[in-house]
Amino acid sequence: MHHDTTTPLRTRAAVYGASGITGCELVRRLDADPRCEVVAATSRQHAGAPLRSIDPAAPELLLVHPDEVPIAEIDVAFVCLPHGQAAPLVEVLVEQSRCRVIDLSADLRLRDSALHARVYGSTRGARVAEAAVYGITELYRGALCDARVVSNPGCYPTCAGLALWPLAEHGLLRERVTINALSGISGAGRATTPSTHFCAVADDVRPYKLGRSHRHSAEIEQILADAAPAGEQAPPVVFCPHVVPLERGMLATITVRVGELTAGEVHELFERRYADETFVELLPLGEPARIRAVVRTNRAQIGVHDVEGSDDVVLTCAIDNLVKGASGQALQTMNLMLGRAEHSGFAPTEHARLPRSSAPAAARRSACR
Repeated sequence: MHHDTTTPLRTRAAVYGASGITGCELVRRLDADPRCEVVAATSRQHAGAPLRSIDPAAPELLLVHPDEVPIAEIDVAFVCLPHGQAAPLVEVLVEQSRCRVIDLSADLRLRDSALHARVYGSTRGARVAEAAVYGITELYRGALCDARVVSNPGCYPTCAGLALWPLAEHGLLRERVTINALSGISGAGRATTPSTHFCAVADDVRPYKLGRSHRHSAEIEQILADAAPAGEQAPPVVFCPHVVPLERGMLATITVRVGELTAGEVHELFERRYADETFVELLPLGEPARIRAVVRTNRAQIGVHDVEGSDDVVLTCAIDNLVKGASGQALQTMNLMLGRAEHSGFAPTEHARLPRSSAPAAARRSACR
């Protein structure tokens, strides 16, 4: 794909649902990027109020009603609306504008519409569902380059998907995969419930929606199916999420059986897969990933651990659920779609590494031409 050379230096962006936690994080990051301009930040409930009245750390932007967005003038629209409300807006944007659309809801993540209806209880237009490209940048880079509509992945699937993809693509996941994951309370959104306000979360760790009842289980299985070699079936997932008393951050601990491979060989496989990825940090063998190492960054940190006397390995992966698990992933994908370096606009402290030479970066860009 040859990128449109008429695209202005400053990308004009609209953020729908800017008063939510993810939307506000996204606005802050776009506002700090000199190559971007936030043309509109929307909220139905708070239209006319400054975003700073919702979050004192937010930029000085006035929230507008979504109907007031000049969609003909924007280059990229980020949709941070609740599930069920996003897909109709995405359809309008596709039909009435020329902008790229990155949907951060779950409305377009599952390709199978029947499965989506069963998991989320909502429908979406066939045209927009078929047009959407699912996007963890490191795993779906080639397909994302040409996308008009991108479905930003869920935070748990991002964390688990990055940890499991190198094994899945080599056909090494032949048995059930058990994922235990911890998430900070920001994953529940801005509105509180009896189970998410401070008094309910403090000094406790609460498992919820265990086994296969969490909505992200189907999304994780879709990732594993995408990675699996042709003709091979992806394994089922047992997914056990937990809420922990942190504002943000996520950690997955995954046990997998790898047959005759040693933990060292698994680690080498991960090294080859992620050697030139700017935002993926593979730790030395046996060192666990930690939330504190990645919070407020777009990094994913992965650890590989031996299980002595068995043919299992334990994988750990940590991300910030609001950054690599949401807004940062969206901005990384936007950079890819616009032909920019994927780390453009991110602080140096957010990188695991920059490409060691121009060759890997050139190879990534060539996938978008």
